[in-house]
Amino acid sequence: MSLQTAYTTARVIETLENYAQSDVVNDCSRDPAEPSRTAAGAFSDEHFWHTVLGDVEGTWNQRFNLEDVFLSEHVARVPGLYYHPQAQHFKNILDVHKEYVTDRWTHYSPPGKSQKILGGIGTLQIPPTLEDWRIASVSSGNNASLGIPVLIHEEVWQHHRLEEGRRIALLSAPWKQMEASWAKRFYSVRGLPKGYLVIDNPDQLRMDGGVYPTIYHPFTVMEYEQDGSLFYDFVFVTVDSSDPNFRDDIRAFLGEYRYMKGRHGHYLIEPFVNNPLLHDRDVMYHSPEELRQRDASANSHLNLLVERIKQERFNQLTLDEIKIFMDNHLDVDELKACSDDLLINPNAWFGGRRVYDESANFLSAVVDRRKVDELVDILPKYGLTP
Repeated sequence: MSLQTAYTTARVIETLENYAQSDVVNDCSRDPAEPSRTAAGAFSDEHFWHTVLGDVEGTWNQRFNLEDVFLSEHVARVPGLYYHPQAQHFKNILDVHKEYVTDRWTHYSPPGKSQKILGGIGTLQIPPTLEDWRIASVSSGNNASLGIPVLIHEEVWQHHRLEEGRRIALLSAPWKQMEASWAKRFYSVRGLPKGYLVIDNPDQLRMDGGVYPTIYHPFTVMEYEQDGSLFYDFVFVTVDSSDPNFRDDIRAFLGEYRYMKGRHGHYLIEPFVNNPLLHDRDVMYHSPEELRQRDASANSHLNLLVERIKQERFNQLTLDEIKIFMDNHLDVDELKACSDDLLINPNAWFGGRRVYDESANFLSAVVDRRKVDELVDILPKYGLTP
């Protein structure tokens, strides 16, 4: 098992944990009014995200003016990830991960699809809250995976008769930190802010009147066999909102894809939380509620599933690769900092010896506390490129 596979598995585990909470409806109160600030323009998705990523703390409560953007009811799995420096190396997909190529599209293997997801492709559709707020996205390029999250009050939604693909001539709204009830539904990537543009007044939007096609990317997680072992990878599909048959097309593709190349795959979670798509025989958990259910031994389905994945994928080979990386690229102070990131007191393992010895002590403490997945997930901060 490579570190790339281990990194993907860590993201899969987090995906399952977030999916289990994705239908939990919470209140979403209005924030107190912030002092007005001069509005900043953003002429593209890329321009907006480079502005925000370049000064995360300095852009909170900044008002942005966006022109000629398109609304989608789908939001990026990790908003802004596509433009984050940490995701760029995932965009160089090796030919070995291309199962076949036509003049219209490239068909990727499961590891190739995971690489695309880790590079920023993938979208969610999240139900409104009890307090009548909706989270959606706007994009200058009609692509929800690259878009900007917007929190819209139901009064505004109904006033402008918003829907998938509506063109907005001008949007003016402040960039706010997500409340916890929304933030927990999105996946964490170090250095990426969890925020949205807040729209609570119809006057913040000037509509164009047109409805145009958008692109979004629902995804799931597939468990499949390869060389006698079980693997876990993301699988996504590209949806054109103008296609009236997209649900039948997706169902057909996913049904075929799980058996290609002798994979014998099984999907773990339903890709459409709000409007389930897959048949009973094709997916293990049809809803977040089902994943949260408890069995006779009082262990949640989620915990059982996560523990099984950890046992199957975080094996001795992975630990050896992690230790080699730490021995060659980290000093003792960085090992201690890494330990702090994992909420493990360095005094619990540090013995004042060589890096080679201390990395073994640290890794042993990680294994004892069942934090290998968390370790794999934070190692890129210390220079690891999966």
